[in-house]
Amino acid sequence: MKSINQKSPISLLLVVFAVLTLLMLATRTHHFATFNSLPSASIAIFFLAGMYLRNMKAFWFFYVLSVTIDLGSSYYRGQFGSCITTSYPALVLSYGVMFAAGFYARPNWQKKGWQLNIIKVALGLFVASSIAFFISNGSYYTLSGKFPDLSWAEYATRVDKYFFRSISNPTFYVISAIVIDFTVSHFFADKTINSKINTNNKF
Repeated sequence: MKSINQKSPISLLLVVFAVLTLLMLATRTHHFATFNSLPSASIAIFFLAGMYLRNMKAFWFFYVLSVTIDLGSSYYRGQFGSCITTSYPALVLSYGVMFAAGFYARPNWQKKGWQLNIIKVALGLFVASSIAFFISNGSYYTLSGKFPDLSWAEYATRVDKYFFRSISNPTFYVISAIVIDFTVSHFFADKTINSKINTNNKF
């Protein structure tokens, strides 16, 4: 998650990729592990994938992985339940919003102050999470066919019930990633500065 240069070492990208993959497997598979109390990290994963992996292949990998997990979960339970409906394809738009926001919100600790970076990430996460919520939530209530008589007042009540939880779920994961990013970035920066000082002292 190094932000010193725009290009990160391939080994670091592989670590980020592996961590995000394990995180999705650990939190999205709560259908299988009922003891798992971790909130779903799916929204955060697409945001962080856009921020650090910055490659559409990564986006499609995590999207296919999420669909595979959902289908596997449905098969395990013997039913599709309420998650996989005719509105399910709209999730790709929600994830796309998160990925794009993460791509543009990537912090650069060396060129901008940490306060500006934090504001940029926080604002990007809030706006993208809100848009993603209304895409997935709105499409579910309008396209799933389960709520033919839902009024705007009832929909507003449901939004009030789920909106805050939906946008707060990714916060923990993104904050954790930013703290690690900041620490690693400054570690490498200090190491590079010390290396240059030692080199100059030799002359």
